[in-house]
Amino acid sequence: MSGGRQFNMIAPAIWRSARFLGVSSDAKALHLYLLTSPHQNSAGTYCLPDGYACADLRWPLDLYQSSRAELVEAELIAFDEETSEIYVLRWFQHCAPKGPKQQAGTRRLVEAIESDPIREKVEDDYLAAEGSDTPAPAADVLSLSPSKRLMGTRLMGGRG
Repeated sequence: MSGGRQFNMIAPAIWRSARFLGVSSDAKALHLYLLTSPHQNSAGTYCLPDGYACADLRWPLDLYQSSRAELVEAELIAFDEETSEIYVLRWFQHCAPKGPKQQAGTRRLVEAIESDPIREKVEDDYLAAEGSDTPAPAADVLSLSPSKRLMGTRLMGGRG
């Protein structure tokens, strides 16, 4: 693997998670893929068209979509069908950015999220993790002024 991420942190506690243990084997495999996918980034969210995931996993479309729906139902991921964006819920509990450069990079990724509901979940999770190991000042990293947030939406940003 050249450039990019070399690994992601996955807590061993995943094997004691009622949410994770409560889904099918296919959904578990998909969740691990979404955690470690080459498309994943430091904000825990990315655009993943069905065809990309099916090609990576070598799965038929119906298996991918049903497993993804199972993960949404189990509250392991959020998915926006309109933008094909996925967010691994509670990402920042285990993968918080370390230091100002990673925080700035994560901020840029969050600002680029097309889906308003996904972006709001990412911001909420980041700020919730602030009390754990997330370096201060987290409020400066992800809080956007209302006008900047509005201009960042697809409708106002000319992407609607």
